[in-house]
Amino acid sequence: MAGIFGLLRRDGSVASPRDLARMAQRLGALAPGGCRSEPLGELGIGICHAPLRAIDRIDGVPICDAQSGITLVASARLDARGGLGAALGIAPADIARMTDSALILRAWLRWREAFILHLLGDFVVAIWDQRRRRLVVARDPMGQRDLFYHVGRDLFAFAPDVPGLWALSEVPRALEDSMLCNALTGEFTATPGATMFTGIASLPGGHLLIVEPGREPELRSFWEPHAGSAHVGRDASYYVEAYRAILGDAVAARLDGLEKPPGLLLSGGFDSSAIAGLARDPLKQSGQRLVAAASVMPAGYAGTIRHAGRWVDLCARDMPWLDICRVTRDALDPIADIQRGLAERQALPSVYDPVDASLCAALASRGAGLAMDGHGGDYTLNPRGRHALARWLADGAYRRFGRELLAARRTTGRSLTSLLRYDVAPHFLPPALRNWHAARRRARLPVQSGFIARSGSVAPTRDSRGGLLWAIDLVRRGSGSASGFARHGLTLSRPFHDRRVVELALAIPPDLQVRDGHTRHLARTALRDLYPAEFQIRGRANDDPFPDFQAAIDRIKPTLINDLERLQGSASLSAMIDFDRLRAMLTASGRGEHRSGWEQETHAAMNAYCVARYVEWFRRENC
Repeated sequence: MAGIFGLLRRDGSVASPRDLARMAQRLGALAPGGCRSEPLGELGIGICHAPLRAIDRIDGVPICDAQSGITLVASARLDARGGLGAALGIAPADIARMTDSALILRAWLRWREAFILHLLGDFVVAIWDQRRRRLVVARDPMGQRDLFYHVGRDLFAFAPDVPGLWALSEVPRALEDSMLCNALTGEFTATPGATMFTGIASLPGGHLLIVEPGREPELRSFWEPHAGSAHVGRDASYYVEAYRAILGDAVAARLDGLEKPPGLLLSGGFDSSAIAGLARDPLKQSGQRLVAAASVMPAGYAGTIRHAGRWVDLCARDMPWLDICRVTRDALDPIADIQRGLAERQALPSVYDPVDASLCAALASRGAGLAMDGHGGDYTLNPRGRHALARWLADGAYRRFGRELLAARRTTGRSLTSLLRYDVAPHFLPPALRNWHAARRRARLPVQSGFIARSGSVAPTRDSRGGLLWAIDLVRRGSGSASGFARHGLTLSRPFHDRRVVELALAIPPDLQVRDGHTRHLARTALRDLYPAEFQIRGRANDDPFPDFQAAIDRIKPTLINDLERLQGSASLSAMIDFDRLRAMLTASGRGEHRSGWEQETHAAMNAYCVARYVEWFRRENC
C-alpha cells in the first residue's frame, strides 16, 4: 500500500521511536516494500512503501532541505513530471533522475502552500517546517491514496489505515452510532471526513491540513470539483475527441514505467472495458500485457443467472493484449469469509469482500503490482443517463422527449408505462412525497426505528449542484478503498478519478449522455474502434460482480439463521437491528430464485448481519 504515517507531539515532547515502530507493525501487511520511519524530535514520520517504477525504489524515505529546515515524506505517483520540472526550471535530463518526493520538495520550496496546485497524480504528502514547528499534510484531489488522522490535546497522528492509529494508546477505540446507522440504512449523511470511529477523521481529497502548536488544526480546500474552463461550451465533436484523449492520457500515465505488469478488475462494462481498450498503445511501448481479473460464472454455465462472461469473452476476442483470469465463487462461504476479514482487516465487512479478494489474488498471482478498475465512470464520463427523459420533459424539449422515449422502449424492451412510471414520474414528485418514500424505504429495512432516532441520522439530501457533483464529493470525503488491494501487494489507482477526467466530465452537456435510446453515447462513439462491436447495441444494465449472490446465501442460510439467534441475544444489538425483519428478508426469496446479484432484500439483510458481526467483534476486542 502506498501511504504515509506519523505523529506529532503538540506539547513539544519527543516522539517515541517505539510508537512509530508500533504504527509500522500495524501497517506492515499493507506495504509490499516495507515500512520505513524516522524520528525527528517532536515529529516522527514514515512511509508504507510500494514501488511500482524503477524510480520508486530510491524514493520512499523522508528527505530534507537543510538550508530551509524542511523535511518531507510523500507517497506519490506524479503525472506530467516534465511540465512540473519545466515550471521549476529543472533540465529534462535531471528530471529523469529525480524521485517524485524530490520534485514535490522543490515545488514546496518554490511555491509553499500553493505547491499543491502544480501536482497531478495520486499522492499524500507531509511537510514539516522545523523552524516554525508547522506540519502540512495534503491529499490528492480525488483522494486516491488514503489518509486518516487523529487530533488529541497533545497529539496529532496520521496513517493510511485506521489500525495504524490504534497502535497509539492515546487514540480512542470507539464506534459512532450515527455512522453505524448510515451503514445500516445505506444513506450518506456524514460531514466530510467523518468515519465510523470516535476521534478519527479522513482527510478529504483536495484538502490540506495545517497543524501548528497552540492552534487548532486548520483544514483548507485547494481543489473543488468543477468543469475545466477549456472544456466548457464546445461542440459534440470536441467532447468525443477530448473523451478519448484525456481518459487515454489518464490510463497511459498509470502504465508508464511500471516494473511489473499492470492489473485491471474487468467487469465487462463500459468503464473497465474502456480502460482495457485504451491500454493498447501504452502496452505496445512497454511490451507488457494487461492482467484482467473478471468475476464470472463457471465455464459451461447454462443457467439463467446473468453475468459478465459474454462481455469479458468479447473483450478477450478483440483485445489480445489482455491476460484474463476468470474468477468464480464455487467454494465461497460468506460467514467464514466475514470472520476471516474481521481478523485480518479490522474493518466493517461486506459480503462482496471475498469476491474482491479473489479478484485481487488473481491479479497478484500473475505478478501485477498496479490495480485499476472502472469505478467512477458512472459519475464522471459515463453517467447512465437515468434522468435524461425527465430532464427533457421538464425543460420543455417535448420532441426530444418523445423521440427518446420511443427509442428507450425499443432499446430496453420496456413498456412506455414502465419508463414513465420509473424513469420520469419520480423526478416530478414534490419534496414531501419524496421524504415519505424515503421514510417508507427506511421502515422496510432491518433497523430499529428507535436506533435511527437516537443516532440523529436523517435522510440525505443531494447537493443542489447536481447528481454528478454529489457523487464526486461523496467519494472525495472518504478513505479506505486501497487497503483490501494492498493486502495482496497491489496499489490501487482509478483512471476515472483522475482530476483531468473529472474536470472534463463536469463540462460535458448532459444531452450528450443519451442518444437514440442508448446511454453512454460518448463512450460508444469515442471508443468505437476499441470496444467490441457488440457494445454499440448492448443494453443499459451492468452485470453484478457477485451474480450468484442469492445462491451463495441459500447455501449458508441454515447456519446464518442459527447465528442470528445467537446475535439477537445481545441487548445492545437488538436495540440496533430488527432481527425478526432481518430473518423475514432472508427468507423472502425461495430457493432457486435470483436477480443475478441484484437481490435488494437479501442484500439489505446481509448488510445488517455484517454490521452486527462487526459491532460484536469490535466491542469484544475492547473488553
